[in-house]
Amino acid sequence: MLPDVNHLETDVLVLGTGGAGLAAAVAAREAGARVMVASKMGPDDPNCTVVGWGGITYATEAHADELFRQVVETGGFLNDQRLVEQFARQVPQRVAALTDLGVPLEVLDEADTRNRLGVTKIVGQGRTTGFGLTRPLRARAEALGTRFIDHLMISTLLVVQGAVVGAAGVDLRSGQFVTLSAGATIIATGGGACLWTRTDNPPGTTGDGIALAYEAGAELVDLECVSFTFPRSRFEELLHSGGRDPEPFLSAGGAHYFLGGIRIDERGRATVPGLYAAGEAAGGLFGAGRLGGSALADTIVFGAIAGENAAAFATSTPRPRWDATRTDQERARLEALLSGSVPAAEVTAGLRSLMWRKCGLTKAARSLEEAREEVAELESRRADLGASSVAGLREALECGFMLTLARLIITASLRREESRGAFWRLDAPEPDNARWVRNIVLRREQGEDRLEVHTPVMTRLKEPSQPRIGPGCFDYLP
Repeated sequence: MLPDVNHLETDVLVLGTGGAGLAAAVAAREAGARVMVASKMGPDDPNCTVVGWGGITYATEAHADELFRQVVETGGFLNDQRLVEQFARQVPQRVAALTDLGVPLEVLDEADTRNRLGVTKIVGQGRTTGFGLTRPLRARAEALGTRFIDHLMISTLLVVQGAVVGAAGVDLRSGQFVTLSAGATIIATGGGACLWTRTDNPPGTTGDGIALAYEAGAELVDLECVSFTFPRSRFEELLHSGGRDPEPFLSAGGAHYFLGGIRIDERGRATVPGLYAAGEAAGGLFGAGRLGGSALADTIVFGAIAGENAAAFATSTPRPRWDATRTDQERARLEALLSGSVPAAEVTAGLRSLMWRKCGLTKAARSLEEAREEVAELESRRADLGASSVAGLREALECGFMLTLARLIITASLRREESRGAFWRLDAPEPDNARWVRNIVLRREQGEDRLEVHTPVMTRLKEPSQPRIGPGCFDYLP
């Protein structure tokens, strides 16, 4: 049994302590809201912001239009151009303002040769460079009075009258069941690259927030668009291999970045009231591919946008009446996990292996159909997943989130019958602008997965060019 309930209340609840979550917390607090930040990680644990190279896209104000163009063309015109507009206009000010917080930045010499688009870099080297960003942001948030709750594993979002009103989870140290009431909730938990056996992401990058949002009724977009690293010298060989013999390619590269995620608008709002998202957990900004350095710039820009708008919503919108029935059900579910018979580690290992072999670098219709069947078999064991201790609840819950994401990624990957940006189907290696300048949108409706195909939002650039295709991040265009 879990110990007694600890119930907490706030205006804005932020999930995640990477760049996006911390930028959101600072912005929401500066807007006058009470802010609470929860993370399953500890303050010194590495997340994707911390372990990244540290490059941050920038442009001068005079070259915002050029940044807009390059983001859209690199994304294969799948981008929501309302989001790109915000990104391009706000990058100059938001990135420059980091130095006021004590973030050590240096401008790379080659930037001026790229139409004044380029990369500024956090000073540092190695796998902890990103602490140069996260520690100053966290210090600022704490100085403003933000409350941080580390080692808190969120297991569900709480929905009342169709709106997200907070979350529930378990303290991985004390075992206490925790409920959090909030006027607005921001998901900034990153992507899910650990869904594949090979990845350059740190442990824990399991797509929790994306799955949580989906289960709460939010729409996801472009979820099939996952960036993989792979030697560029071998890419054409891979792309035109037809997917017939994957083995020569499976010992190189790995999952790197989620380009899709929770569908948001230009205010950072998800499609469920009270829910916001930012950073890698959100989709729509980058489409099918992104420029190098743009991920950290996204966390700063849309973290702040989500924080400001969540604060405004939370402090001006009446909250639905709190309903303890849902929290009682969630507590019972977590307690059931402590007596489950199927080890989560076993299911997770099988899932990651099959995703790498059949829904990674070498995916094609046949492998995706096989992957769908194998994931369905693993999902049949979901109800019996177990944890041997409270600390083990993290692995069991992560496994459940990863099963959800795997099913959805496979579904979307089967639907997109082309290659574009970082998405490749080896049985359809060419882009198809006539049919596939389209967004694949997924949502949960009456317990079933629903897929729709939408035309991307195009505000200024409306004639799609031939899309770029390749591994990893893309260089800036000439």
